[in-house]
Amino acid sequence: MATADQSSTNGTEGGDVLTTDAKDLMCEKLLASEEMEQKIPTVYHQFVSPRTITGPANQLNVTKGAIDWSYNGLVAYGSNYTVVVMDTTNMQPVQCLDRHKAIVNNVLWSHRVRSKVDESASVELMSSDMTGHIIHWDITIGTPLVVLQDGNKPVLGMEWVPGERNELLLATLHAPYYLVMWDINKQTKLWKKGFLDNIFFFQFNPFNNAEIAFMCMDCILFLDDFNPNKIPSSNGRKFYISSPRMGESEDINRARERLKKLMKGLVIGDSKPRPEDTMTVSECLGLSYHRSLRHHMLLQYPRDILIIDLHINQTVGIVTIEKTMTPFVQVIPARQRDVLYCLHDSGSVSVKVRRKAGAATVLASPLDMPDPINSVDVMTGHSADVFLSYEHRCQSEVIRQMKGSKVLAIALDPITEKNIVLLLGSGKLVHLELDTISSANLEDTPLCLSQMFRPAYDERCVVPPLRLMTTGLLSAVASPLTVIRMCPPLTTRNRSHYNPIMAGGTLSGTVQIYNMATGIIEKELALHNQPVRGIEWTGLTSFLSFAFSSQTGKVNNELLLTDVQSGQSTPLRHSRPAENPIDMVRVSPLRQYFVVVYKDGPFELWDLKGLALLRTMPKKFPFVTALEWSPVHSVKSLQAKTVQRKSIEDSTIISPVSESGSELVAKEHLVFSDTESHLYHFSVDGSTVRDGIKIPPESGVGMITCIAFKSNQIVQADVDGSLNIWDLKSRSSRNSHTGRGWIRKIRFSPGKGNLKLLILYSDGVDIVDLKNLQYERLAQLKCPKDMVKVVDVDWAAPDTPVLATEDGCLRIMDCKLTQSASSLSDYTFKDPVCCPALLPPPVYAHLQCLLSTCLLGTPMPAWSFSVEDGFALDQLQAVNDQVSMMRLDLLDRAGHDTLQRSLTTALLLRDQPGITFWTVCQYYLQVAASCKNGCEQKPKQMEHHDSYSVSDLKRVNLYPHLEPLDTCYDVLCDPYAYQRLQLERVGVHEWRRGDYKHTQKVVERLILLGEMDRAVQLLLETDLDNPHYYTDGIKACLVATIQSTGAAQSTIKLVATNLIANGKIWEGVQLLCLIGKGLDGCRYLSSYGLWESAVWLAKSTLPPLETLEVLRKWAEHLIGLGEKEMATLVLLSQGQASRVLELLLTHGQVVRAGLLLLALRDIRYPVDKSLFAAVQTRFCEHMKACEPLAGAMAKLQPVC
Repeated sequence: MATADQSSTNGTEGGDVLTTDAKDLMCEKLLASEEMEQKIPTVYHQFVSPRTITGPANQLNVTKGAIDWSYNGLVAYGSNYTVVVMDTTNMQPVQCLDRHKAIVNNVLWSHRVRSKVDESASVELMSSDMTGHIIHWDITIGTPLVVLQDGNKPVLGMEWVPGERNELLLATLHAPYYLVMWDINKQTKLWKKGFLDNIFFFQFNPFNNAEIAFMCMDCILFLDDFNPNKIPSSNGRKFYISSPRMGESEDINRARERLKKLMKGLVIGDSKPRPEDTMTVSECLGLSYHRSLRHHMLLQYPRDILIIDLHINQTVGIVTIEKTMTPFVQVIPARQRDVLYCLHDSGSVSVKVRRKAGAATVLASPLDMPDPINSVDVMTGHSADVFLSYEHRCQSEVIRQMKGSKVLAIALDPITEKNIVLLLGSGKLVHLELDTISSANLEDTPLCLSQMFRPAYDERCVVPPLRLMTTGLLSAVASPLTVIRMCPPLTTRNRSHYNPIMAGGTLSGTVQIYNMATGIIEKELALHNQPVRGIEWTGLTSFLSFAFSSQTGKVNNELLLTDVQSGQSTPLRHSRPAENPIDMVRVSPLRQYFVVVYKDGPFELWDLKGLALLRTMPKKFPFVTALEWSPVHSVKSLQAKTVQRKSIEDSTIISPVSESGSELVAKEHLVFSDTESHLYHFSVDGSTVRDGIKIPPESGVGMITCIAFKSNQIVQADVDGSLNIWDLKSRSSRNSHTGRGWIRKIRFSPGKGNLKLLILYSDGVDIVDLKNLQYERLAQLKCPKDMVKVVDVDWAAPDTPVLATEDGCLRIMDCKLTQSASSLSDYTFKDPVCCPALLPPPVYAHLQCLLSTCLLGTPMPAWSFSVEDGFALDQLQAVNDQVSMMRLDLLDRAGHDTLQRSLTTALLLRDQPGITFWTVCQYYLQVAASCKNGCEQKPKQMEHHDSYSVSDLKRVNLYPHLEPLDTCYDVLCDPYAYQRLQLERVGVHEWRRGDYKHTQKVVERLILLGEMDRAVQLLLETDLDNPHYYTDGIKACLVATIQSTGAAQSTIKLVATNLIANGKIWEGVQLLCLIGKGLDGCRYLSSYGLWESAVWLAKSTLPPLETLEVLRKWAEHLIGLGEKEMATLVLLSQGQASRVLELLLTHGQVVRAGLLLLALRDIRYPVDKSLFAAVQTRFCEHMKACEPLAGAMAKLQPVC
């Protein structure tokens, strides 16, 4: 509500009537023009909407969770109190979400895009702050969907509960030791679990949804029974890490010796480390599950990365750096290939690639790998390293940073895994891209990491030379800001080339140019060596700026005129001695003159055209506290002079030029106030300055701090918070007391007849409307209650004020001062936002189908879609915008191969489930095609036999010409690759075995994997004084002399059954595997709910038909749990294409089912006619909007 006025307008009781001759004369002079100002249209070519342009990021913003790269391609990060969303393809801001009242410390994207009621896309993310608030956002509308809170302690971490059945279940970690489960769909808290130790970080196991790792003060806590539907019953298992201190006499400068000592000395267990130990969890910077290797974890230390095998709780690898290199800040493991991205304190990013087993040592640094341990590869017989080792492949350049700034975090693109963004303390984002040096042009650039080289365990793997290049930069608002100024407003004359830009000056002397429509920092000009104190525009592309060091005493003033387009600046005051600081600079409306006002000194009048000083006021002249030019100029006088010269046709331009080259000038007026609040009027005509009239202050008015002049109103603001509003036409004045103290700045909104006034106080901002001689408060903002302290204000457009805040942000607000964000449809972007997920889900699915299928060939030579392709007219532009930013040359290369086109389309559209599906599908359809073409013959030992022994299984790579699936696919890998990986891993376990318990684990694995000789050898190594010496000896004899006769098998099977019935499951399974009854062992394991172990045993030891039986049952189990995607992949890996088609139809994935049917038809894979017809019919119904495609699909016939 507006503040009550102290007095009313003229003619009403209590009004101050202006009856002096001086006031009348001044009114006549100021109203001499027929029009008060040019009409300013409110239609903008680049529409300015509420948004936030952020500055430096706070150190608290980075807790390894304040930046996240989504599957849809957008990056979100916390910058002080704001969540920023950016487009990494075009390096432009997309959205700024500004509702937090504390530092944002976590952001997390939702993996799925939901459809709204109007079928538009809802792209969602979560953010949390240091006071425990959790906000669920829809970035398309820019407003919160829900705000959650559990106490006022900081949220230390957020993770989505993995699994399809757990959609939008959020786990959050609250200080000091609480884990809270939220149902975001229902906006409710499910449960809250307290632990006994302070916890700083947590992460779900990407290979097992029931496992969580917590990082505590002095240990790692593992929770193995997580279930989102109930509170965990246990407090987890604690593990400690310690390393003995090395002696001073030891030569620890040698990296290889140091690494050997660390590997031997590291101990992981349930006992606390000793005080003298050097490497403990308390020194650990972070932990992360290995995303490419199951049962492995990375522990990050300043100069080392430990790789731990969680099955044996032993360190199996260390990545270390040279002493000359800066410490690690963050490590991100990739998924597609075994690659580590390491952020260093210097701002550089290094890439470590898993060393191929048995490969020659070629290192850029001798510290990248220790001496190899001589051993024999369990499958090839060649010498190999039995521990995980990584080699340094490339490193980006060091990022030069400003004083006090540092690197904060990096984020990895989850789709390509070769693109990185680096967040700096200055708020800047640096985009890096990993590429092969041989990629000379864009067409040769791999689309993702998995296309650069083959898996590390593949014999044909050759890692090409790599490089990490800087490809983009997004600047931030330089901080701290001292002043902002918007360029002149839009008019009828400049609308064709108008660009809504604002200049901002900083404490370091730089001036930045911001595009207020796009939110992009277009230029940064290093103009001054001292803090910028003021900026005034002299046109649409040039401005005056002044700077000085101190606010007190004599200073060296700097005054420059700068051209924005060229960046050239012209100093206007050369070699001046120390003088009073410049208080303000004001440019006349016709851009003919400007005034330089000094603090406690006379002002100067300058000619803007010739950059010449016209007049310096005498020393006895009153000191100016506020000054403003009159927007009322003598247009009639200017027009009369123009007609007389007859040299200019357009009489409305500002400065017409005669034939002789001399300019026509018009009389301009200025008003100012002195320290005693007297108001003065001056007029300037050419080189003549006419002294005006002195008007005494009105009663109750304090010292004037600023003046605003627009139309027929002059507004003066004083130190007491009062506004003196003077209407020239009615010759009346009124005082309005705001009640908020010292008024620092007032500014009228642009636009004819728009009398909104923006008022800046020490503790906030007001917007008032002075229309119809009324004082009406439209909005109020108080600091720090509603926002951090406001440094400066201005108008970006008639209804959009801009606030420069103390946290280094520019907040473009609405007129209610409540919104600093808008919906995406209201924003202006430099380029279309590269995010296919922003398309409505039905349109997205339709586009995916058109790009994947080749029934119609390529849509058009220019790859431009039309209404005939089934798109609505209002969606056509958005579709073509997204298509234009894709690498469609990859689809051209795929030709008519439906499988390759589908995989490429999934990559282009950033469809992660689709990428996984088509990657697995591609391998196993290639296997099916190879078998069908008779390239390989199935060996006899792979056929099913009742009496089958594990040791008889021949591990032969049947398809060496095919690129295998990498280790991230785990149980989906082919049998040869999976068995090889398990044998390599048990070799590492054997190498790292420390005590008897570990040895027994290794023996168990060797027996299950059929490595009987090695198992017997380990059993015979048991010490004589060990209480298990006798049983191990008997067990060694049993393994060595096992017989395949019927009687022996019956006896062993009976014993195994009794052991399993008495709870000794693994002992019984070992016996079953000894006699070739691994399938029975899998059945027992699955009946006890040990599905993970049953699948491991089947994939590692059983022949194809028995493996199929186990995995088919597992797939049905997964379907019952709601894990449809994983069940589909499991069946696909077993060659059950028909069952996969049925599942896809059942679950409504019609497009994927249709494309799979086409891919099967391409390789002439037989499909049942009824199933073929069902998929064909559903697909045609789904694609009925595109009649040509549906018609082509309907004509297809099944392959016989």
